[in-house]
Amino acid sequence: MPFSLRNIKRLFRRESLELVSIHIPKTAGTSFRNILKKVYGEDRVIRVDITLPSEKTPYSSCPEPPPELPEGTKVIHGHFRFQDVAEKYKLRRDIPIITWVRNPVERVISNYFYLQKILRDIIREEERSVNILSKMERSLIEYARAEINRNRISKFLEGLNLDDLLFVGIQEYFSEDLRHLAELLGWEGYEEYFHNTSEEQKKPVPDEIRQEIEVLNAKDMEIYKRALELREKRFGVDRTIHEY
Repeated sequence: MPFSLRNIKRLFRRESLELVSIHIPKTAGTSFRNILKKVYGEDRVIRVDITLPSEKTPYSSCPEPPPELPEGTKVIHGHFRFQDVAEKYKLRRDIPIITWVRNPVERVISNYFYLQKILRDIIREEERSVNILSKMERSLIEYARAEINRNRISKFLEGLNLDDLLFVGIQEYFSEDLRHLAELLGWEGYEEYFHNTSEEQKKPVPDEIRQEIEVLNAKDMEIYKRALELREKRFGVDRTIHEY
């Protein structure tokens, strides 16, 4: 590659990158992005969302990924597979990668109620005389059975081995794992943020539905269990979650 000024600037931009953060939906990713911005700077954390190959609909509510990483970018954070973002921005393969995972059953339930809330807000059902929502929405188990909504953790982490990632956090232990990550990366200070909490998620879900969702997400359950094992090894004590 010719060492033109333009290529030197591109190399500087690429090598300034310190971290790739994969945001699996409903794993406190928005809260974590705000923390990253606080630590690295508002303009140095770039949001990138790349539609999964198995999904036809793009993330319409998200901005289009920049064609090139802005100069000084320190962190890429968003919904994507690492192989897709690495190809797009010609990233080196040894760049540190981090992600957060969550009990797959709880993740599916949370995602369902979150999307249901968005639908309610769009329709503004309370202002209409016709119950449109009840005619349009699917039940939780109908949503969970759709292929597009199954094993999404494994789809985002395709091509990666959890053992090779710099850090895999567990959402159920968010505060404690965040402290460990801060120590690992040498953060001098950070502030926790909490986003997208919903009363809808507190509705009870029957055990038989939870059990079916677990079966439908068998690949994700294996990843989650491995993440818990890595966490136990990291802390050197048995702190795993035994209720899946």
